[in-house]
Amino acid sequence: MEPQVIGVFIPIIAIVMGIGIGMLAIWSEHKRKAQLLEQNHRERMHALEKGIELPPIPANLVSGGNGPSTATAAKSLRSGIMLTLIGVILYVAIDKAGGSDGALFGLIPAAIGVANFVYAAILHQKEKRGEFKPE
Repeated sequence: MEPQVIGVFIPIIAIVMGIGIGMLAIWSEHKRKAQLLEQNHRERMHALEKGIELPPIPANLVSGGNGPSTATAAKSLRSGIMLTLIGVILYVAIDKAGGSDGALFGLIPAAIGVANFVYAAILHQKEKRGEFKPE
């Protein structure tokens, strides 16, 4: 095979494989959730047939996490720090590499990070007052 043909196939294969892996991840997560729901349904139907008390529905049946996914001040603070640093680093890197016009796009994640800082402060104040209790 000629080098030009290989050079054309590399980005095509990378794009197809990248999209394929994403689709496979979404499909397998859907199948996992469908199996969990089906197993729970079968368990409840057997309990009804035997006349015993129905088992409670688990709170995190399809959420995939270890518990309910509630926002906390610590999570928001962490994502705020990460996004602010990523935005500043992008701004500096693009400014050095290309120019200041394109570098302004690096401030978008920095602005989202600052918004997360504000949200973390609001959640922290609510947690202090007792209005918001993470589960």
